[in-house]
This record gives sequence, C-alpha cells and structure tokens, in this order.
Amino acid sequence: MTAPFEWVKGAAWLFPDGKLAIVPGFHDEWISANQDLAPDCANVADVVIKLGWLSVVSYSQGYVEFMIRSTTDAQSVELCAEHLRRNLADWQNALVMTMDEEGYIKLTPADFFNGTSPEGKIRGTFSLD
Repeated sequence: MTAPFEWVKGAAWLFPDGKLAIVPGFHDEWISANQDLAPDCANVADVVIKLGWLSVVSYSQGYVEFMIRSTTDAQSVELCAEHLRRNLADWQNALVMTMDEEGYIKLTPADFFNGTSPEGKIRGTFSLD
C-alpha cells in the first residue's frame, strides 16, 4: 500500500482514500489471487464497478490509463482528477475510460491550469477513435 496519491509505475488499484495497491503483474491475475480483497470479482470491470476502485496503469514516457465507473460517478471522477492533479510532473498524457460508455477522455497537464476543469472534461467530452 502506498501513501495517498503517490505516483507509481506500472499497474495499480487506486482506492477511494487515495492509497494505491501495486499490482505486480496484470490486474486480472491480481484479482484471481486476491479474492479475499475483491470477492465476487472476476475481472477489472467487476472491481471498478462493484468496489469503486480505479484501475491505473502508468507507462513509460508519461502515459497513464485510468478505468473508472462512469462519467456520472462523482467519486470516480474526483479521485481520478485528484490523482492526476497531485502528480502533474509525472505524466504527459492520460486516457480515462469508463465502464458505462464507449470511448475515452484524453487529458494533459494543461487541462489543470488557467481555470480549466479536468473533472468537467471527464464528465462530458469523449473522443471516439
């Protein structure tokens, strides 16, 4: 378990309190091996939807992916934005995917400056590629 909103490379679960559990391999393998922590969950989508944890994968060269419940789930949106906000120096491009719609939201550090609202962008803008 990490300190709240600590940046980590690789895969992790971001909990509602901001702490992260580092996943040493793939999320699905972790779920299978940790059914006591993720009961009745078979895959990433189950964990995100049922438990409200965010899937985070930080890649090299400043790229990070998040999976959240929904653009309408305030807790997921705020948690994702806060993690990115506290770690602006550690990433350059973020993709936020939701479990309820197709597509994704692209964020850059510029979305956190000059009065912009990354939370608003997550709630309402999709790029369907």
